[in-house]
Amino acid sequence: MQTIYLKDYKKPSYRLSDLELNFDIYDDYVIVDSLAHYTQEVAEDLILYGVDLELESLKVNDTNYTDYSLDKDQLILKNLPKEFVLEIQTKIYPEKNHTGEGLYRSGDIYCTQCEAEGFRRITYFMDRPDVMTKYKTIIRADKKRFPILLSNGNMVESKDLENGRHSAIWEDPFNKPSYLFALVAGDLAVVCDSYKTKSGRDVKLEIFVDHGNENKVPHAMESLKNSMKWDEDRFRLEYDLDIYMIVAVDSFNMGAMENKGLNIFNSAYVLADQKSATDTDFQGIEGVIGHEYFHNWTGNRVTCRDWFQLTLKEGLTVFRDQEFSSDMGDRSVKRIEDVRGLKSHQFVEDQGPLTHPIKPKSFVEINNFYTATIYEKGAEVIRMIHTLLGEEKFQKGMDLYFQRHDGQAVTTEDFVAAMSDASQKDLEHFKVWYDQNGTPRVKVSEMYEDNELTLVFEQIVQTNNEKYDCLHFPFYFSLYTKSGERLEEVKFEFDQVVKTLSFKNLTSKPVLSLNENFCAPVIVEYNQSLDDKIVLMKFCQDDFNRYNATQELLKNELSRLEELAKSDLKLEVNDNVIEAYKALLLDEKIKDAFKAFALSFPTLVELNNEAASFDFNARKEALAFLKVEIATKLEDVLIQMNESLGVDKEFKLNPASMGKRSLRLLIWFLLAKLDKSLHFDELVKLYKSANNMTEQLGYLNIILSAEIPNKEELNQDFFNQWKHETLVVQKWLMTQALREDITLEKMKELECLKEYNPKVPNLLRSLIGRFGMFNTSAFHAADGSGYQYFGDKIIEIDSFNPQIAARLAKTLNFSEKLDNDRRDQLIKVLKDIQSHSNLSNDLKEVIEKNLA
Repeated sequence: MQTIYLKDYKKPSYRLSDLELNFDIYDDYVIVDSLAHYTQEVAEDLILYGVDLELESLKVNDTNYTDYSLDKDQLILKNLPKEFVLEIQTKIYPEKNHTGEGLYRSGDIYCTQCEAEGFRRITYFMDRPDVMTKYKTIIRADKKRFPILLSNGNMVESKDLENGRHSAIWEDPFNKPSYLFALVAGDLAVVCDSYKTKSGRDVKLEIFVDHGNENKVPHAMESLKNSMKWDEDRFRLEYDLDIYMIVAVDSFNMGAMENKGLNIFNSAYVLADQKSATDTDFQGIEGVIGHEYFHNWTGNRVTCRDWFQLTLKEGLTVFRDQEFSSDMGDRSVKRIEDVRGLKSHQFVEDQGPLTHPIKPKSFVEINNFYTATIYEKGAEVIRMIHTLLGEEKFQKGMDLYFQRHDGQAVTTEDFVAAMSDASQKDLEHFKVWYDQNGTPRVKVSEMYEDNELTLVFEQIVQTNNEKYDCLHFPFYFSLYTKSGERLEEVKFEFDQVVKTLSFKNLTSKPVLSLNENFCAPVIVEYNQSLDDKIVLMKFCQDDFNRYNATQELLKNELSRLEELAKSDLKLEVNDNVIEAYKALLLDEKIKDAFKAFALSFPTLVELNNEAASFDFNARKEALAFLKVEIATKLEDVLIQMNESLGVDKEFKLNPASMGKRSLRLLIWFLLAKLDKSLHFDELVKLYKSANNMTEQLGYLNIILSAEIPNKEELNQDFFNQWKHETLVVQKWLMTQALREDITLEKMKELECLKEYNPKVPNLLRSLIGRFGMFNTSAFHAADGSGYQYFGDKIIEIDSFNPQIAARLAKTLNFSEKLDNDRRDQLIKVLKDIQSHSNLSNDLKEVIEKNLA
């Protein structure tokens, strides 16, 4: 494996002015002719990358060229003239390509995925993001099998050919790197609409789906139009082509891809109706549609100089899609969702062997750096810049960024410089966030004496950085009285190791609400009392910290119960915890969605990730006991709340209705813990009468986690109803993989279902991925059988889809938290994988880091 270093970056030795691509698609192969105009900038050999290609011919200035060398993944041309036209013909086999990269088959259509380095599976090319040019694409295929022929830009010609074939010519007027190239050929239905930009241009909107799925497109189309309007209103950015297309495919390694003018999507992020999609699905579609559209400027018009700058486009665009979803829905709830995701994925990533900065300094396989750190932590870094500058100056920074760099491939330093210059704010110290890995900690100490509070804030940063020993970030907090009055709101910039603040003339020791709205992605170390947490839970005006106080209250109680369980002492729940839970549940001023988030219980996975070690007995016992006790003590309140929520006769997709559904499911989750036939009977009725997937699947999950006599019959009933809908089968497989009573034998039975296909990434992630990531019982079996099963699947998957195999292997990064026996079992599995012949570089890199 070759390690690539940021410090070794060199500009391309050749400049590319135009590229014409000809695709002749046949039944089981494709002939690709590329015609490229090159100019030599430095007198060096021209190195072109290619993977799994058959080189048919090679010409320079229309003459066969023989002065070259060819190995497994490089074509090196020697002694080239200063300027020349290079013609390359390659033969590729999409039918045999199961990697999800390059040109491959998904169902009955051909589609591409070229980010990060998939274009080299199409033709030999300088496949790097700083090589940008205009593309002309000509596609020829059988018209009956492939009536739809799509590529980037605008279609300039379409005509019939001999022998039942036809052709389409597409031209993209904007320079782009090869990773943004796209092609789709197949028999698809299309849903059309249009959008008039602020400047008065009409843009044609087209969403292509499998025939029969047209009725599941309206939400995606509405999300697209909302995205276009929002980007005009908030960022003054207008779409720049005559047409914007989205194609939904089943086999896709990621969520979606922002190819210029032709976005290719995982079908899970396009198709939705109330019967088959959950509220989470609808929200996910809105967010991903927005994300890929926003890339048109933050990623396409201005792109990355090299892959070390990946967060330049991804972190910035995640911030933009988070803001979009916040403006479309409930900003407070959205912030809670985003931080929950950050803590459960990125914070965990930072704790393990795969930790890296948002701008890595080296990599072996770039696909392994499409991580929560690059995306979610990258977005938090952008959010901190926004907080430090304020909305007006941040927008000036964005304007300057586009003014300076439109049509260029640039670096994170270029972005920060634009922000700094536009705002006249010194962000030199802030740039440490790009180069430093790990989650910073802020230790808070306090002294209260003579009506004066002294707070000492200390940064604890894990870093080898020579220039700085601390970071620069905003830090907001508030002081409250015990009765809930907000005394003072404090905002300061934390840019030193220690910061001391004093507050005088207080009548009593205040309650602290720290890192409000999670304004910095840090862990706050502060020993807060139970009573103070209850004050924040009841009165905090910062919604995120009110949620956080509730969750911390539950976690602290679970920790106390866990210690009792370890000592074989009687478990009893603190009455104050139950009363606080009840008070929040009954608070009529709080939105239902907020209640559902705040009062949901931490999962065992979450608790294990945050603790110093995994605990498979006492922790599980404590969590089960707390749920039963709260349900028992608050049964009447829960029933009362359920009645007050009522039953929605009409399905509505708005924040209030979604909040009702989520709170109703939480209530029944608790009532099911009481093991009462009365509640079980009502649950079954609710499952059978549900008019939307959120509740039907939600009630099924509750039923399967309870001791309901006919639950297996209901489980099979759900599968029989939905087995012809792949997107619902995915959800059902997730449910099965997460069951505490799942066995490896049952997992293998599920793999044998004709509805399950491991070559479809969504199905693979739903069953194998969920089992490995979230099943704390069967996966962590004491004999290591769960690890062995998962390891065997990773080896199997690596043979046809290295990206997915590597992503699954990334979850095996917790060996240091296991007991000795389980640690030995896991390390054995990791070594077994490592010793297997013909592993991909994607998987090798991850396994080596996990073992290291």
